[in-house]
Amino acid sequence: MARAVAAGSAARRPGLPARFSLDALGAGLVLLVSLTWLSGAAYLLARLNLPSPIQLAVIDAVHVYVGLASIVFFAAKLARVRFHQRVDGVPELLLWHRWVSFGLLVLYSGVYLTGVLLLVSFPAPLRQSLANAHLLLSVWAAVPTTWHASHHSRRGLAVLARLRRPPPRRFLAGAAVAVIPAAAFLMVPRALSLLSQVGAGDSWTASGLSGVFLDRLERTADGRTLVAGGQGLYARSVSGGDWRRIAFPAELVLGLATANGPVPVYVGTGTGLYAGPAVDGPYRRLPFPAPEVHGIAIDPSNPRTIWASSRRGFWRSVDGGEHWASASTGIREPPTAWAIAYFDGTLFATDVDSVYRWTGSSWEQSSSQRAVVSLDPVGDGRLFASSMGQGVEVFTNGAWHRSDSGLVANHGGARVLHVDSITASPGGPAYAALMLDGTATSLDRGRWWTKLNAGLARGAVWRILPVGSGLVAATDHGIYTYPLPVLERPGPVWWLALIAAAGLFGAAAIGLVFNAIDAIIHVDSALQ
Repeated sequence: MARAVAAGSAARRPGLPARFSLDALGAGLVLLVSLTWLSGAAYLLARLNLPSPIQLAVIDAVHVYVGLASIVFFAAKLARVRFHQRVDGVPELLLWHRWVSFGLLVLYSGVYLTGVLLLVSFPAPLRQSLANAHLLLSVWAAVPTTWHASHHSRRGLAVLARLRRPPPRRFLAGAAVAVIPAAAFLMVPRALSLLSQVGAGDSWTASGLSGVFLDRLERTADGRTLVAGGQGLYARSVSGGDWRRIAFPAELVLGLATANGPVPVYVGTGTGLYAGPAVDGPYRRLPFPAPEVHGIAIDPSNPRTIWASSRRGFWRSVDGGEHWASASTGIREPPTAWAIAYFDGTLFATDVDSVYRWTGSSWEQSSSQRAVVSLDPVGDGRLFASSMGQGVEVFTNGAWHRSDSGLVANHGGARVLHVDSITASPGGPAYAALMLDGTATSLDRGRWWTKLNAGLARGAVWRILPVGSGLVAATDHGIYTYPLPVLERPGPVWWLALIAAAGLFGAAAIGLVFNAIDAIIHVDSALQ
């Protein structure tokens, strides 16, 4: 008799997916998706150039953790409803309801696929495309998800009503399993997303010389002092403190260079060239024979050899600036001579027409990039050329390459990109100062740039320097600073822990649903 009852009970026992509570699965999935949307709002703010209320690295852990956990719920619900036109336990289901469900299946499959691929270290342009697809699919999924949740809200509320009863111990244990791993990852955040890695989510802040036009910013050769120039000459300790105005003629500063040697600071103005034996002066005017000095370059192997650009072309001094000789042979437009810099022992310079390299007796064209206003060498074999109109090119391994992906701007229907300067260090991020679009950061040697503009006033940014754990920028409106979070990148152990914890959370929650429904089935069978 007992065997017959057991056999009848086993015959009535549904398969594993059918024993999942569809209501509980739906309620759990809506909760998880809501959390992913809520955490995803921080990324949307950062992409709109607004500060995030929470550090993005913290959001990364929550967003990825909850997203991975929701995949388990999504798979369980898919196994429960399958692809049939009718679903057991949902008698009021109509055909068009199933079509909405199929649409959600496609959209969320895309959301999960792009989200998982974003965890792979692809090149920045591909990661940016995946992030755009992830965002668009999530937005498209919002409307049918809202309808779906609203349509089945009564069933979900019924599940919540059942939780008013004393929950079983396994439910409390499952809730603890869900919460404790999330809290652990919040305590040890890692920069996962591209936005958090570049430092997005915070805001630039005006931090000195408010309203003062500043188009030059340099660090002294000893690394102890910052020097800014524009409407006056100013200095500040690298470690912090207030900016102080330096006694200097009432002229607009157009060029600024620092060097090792007896003369550590050179300043170009509209009338000529000045030199100072110290940052605080006194400055004396050198017998430079031309006006409007923008570019200044000191030979790193011989600090007494000085080059400078002017409205009358390029000039060279081999005696510390006491005597000058014209050196513009080969330059197509000497009156437009502008930037000049040493790179790997070779001198490069620009006019409105081209970029040139010095052969020892004349200039020869190195690239046809026009209107280059800044030449910025990096100690790892790169020379950046920033143009007012033609973006950024980088010289490496003997050739010039475009280097402004992610900075494309359109003005008047034409592709026009104004870049004032690039600052980079070997093995570190690169920072672009833009004429019209604020600032941008690159983590891949300048191949792809991500904007970092929150908090900046309208106007040009002329130069950015990394100082301590933040950035300092010279702008049309004074000095701005930006804090950079000190964060670690995730290692293999961290990734394995995150994925394992998310899987455990999902498995524990699904197991809880299964055990609860299984217990009800056992009770019903015993009563029958």
